[in-house]
Amino acid sequence: MRAAAGPALQASAAAGAAWYLAHDVVGHADPFFAPVAAAVALGTSHIQRARRTLQMVVGVLLGIGVSELLHPAVGAGPIGIAFVVMAVVVLVVAVSGGFVGEGMMFFNQAASAAVLVIALHRTGTGAERATDALIGGAVALFIGVGLFPADPLKLLAQAERRVLRSLLAILEQCHRLAPGVHVHDTDVDWELTASHDVHVQLARLALARSSARVAVRVAPRRIRLRATVDREEARVSQLHLLAGSVLSLMRTIVDVREYGEPPAEGSADDIDRLAGAVRVLQGASLPWEPTVVQDVNGRLGHLAAGSLVRTPADGAVVPLAARRVARDVLRVLSPAA
Repeated sequence: MRAAAGPALQASAAAGAAWYLAHDVVGHADPFFAPVAAAVALGTSHIQRARRTLQMVVGVLLGIGVSELLHPAVGAGPIGIAFVVMAVVVLVVAVSGGFVGEGMMFFNQAASAAVLVIALHRTGTGAERATDALIGGAVALFIGVGLFPADPLKLLAQAERRVLRSLLAILEQCHRLAPGVHVHDTDVDWELTASHDVHVQLARLALARSSARVAVRVAPRRIRLRATVDREEARVSQLHLLAGSVLSLMRTIVDVREYGEPPAEGSADDIDRLAGAVRVLQGASLPWEPTVVQDVNGRLGHLAAGSLVRTPADGAVVPLAARRVARDVLRVLSPAA
């Protein structure tokens, strides 16, 4: 609730302002599209507000245009609504993709606007509905992008911390399952659960990266951060490689235990060092202090650069996977070093 309080207040203010402008200033009798467009475009988070606003406005305008064009021919009954929705689907698929068409917002708003307009059709209201949608979108952009734009660095930091927390949980479990460590009981579904959580957090990271890129290009208050955000966005993109190597280590650990391969000397210690380094990064504030960078480099530098000569060939699989994780952690860290 605390996280959503600010965006929710902005959305409610935008809805009221959009109604006031469309109803009291412009003089439209029933401008429901204006507050709907403003509230839905802003939503309860700062993620992709500019894109949601554009998708909302373009979708509503498309739906209104289709309804106005087809209403004289198909009427307002169930058959008419069915034809209008089909026409909207065809048009949305034809123009989908890119900044406007990605995701379901564009289609949802186009279809709902088309149905509402044709179901509540009155002669001459199409232009009013379109104006209302533009008013709502303009208010949403003014409040959500102009006055209260997303903090791109904060978005990236929050998403990165969630990914690291998910990866840390896997590394801690890998340490408990490391070859040579006796385990009484484990959750047989933990691999699937852990993998699912990692991919959920990576999806959120992708949304945060997209929102950060847009914010420093369209929000006047954030343009000065463009170079900084571009560097930070490139750094956090390395988390995708790190997630892949951690998941690979997880599967390796499970396979080694399942098939009874000989334990590699020091594997449990290596994984413990990996977990400790990720724990330090996950708990530290961004930008990382030099002491944090030195700590992680000290924990993983030798592991990342080490050779496998101390390990028999048939027991090298776990140290190799651990070394890969160490190198990927240092890649995430390196721009700050």
